Amino acid sequence: MSITFAPATVGGPTVNMANGNAAQVLDLLGLTNDGCGELAAEDFLGRVLLAQALSDVATDDTRGLPARIEGTNWIDCGRRPGYLAERLTQLHEIASWARERNAVVMWS
Repeated sequence: MSITFAPATVGGPTVNMANGNAAQVLDLLGLTNDGCGELAAEDFLGRVLLAQALSDVATDDTRGLPARIEGTNWIDCGRRPGYLAERLTQLHEIASWARERNAVVMWS
């Protein structure tokens, strides 16, 4: 399963993340992970900018996240170094695009 972030208008940039990665990004943005939501582009952009400014403090994204197996049916493939910073940059593009067009940013 995955969560896609996009402006609530046709033709804008989008980014799709696995649920676990999206949950971590939503946490960095100070948002709850209810599986879906929307926020005014200006508010979303502010949260992205704050997360980018604090990302070195809030996460240790330079090492990534190693793969691991938990139980017999669940595998976490990990996350490469720099993943969160890259996703925040993409969310910045989405929020900026949406703000220019007076659209909200949504995720589901």
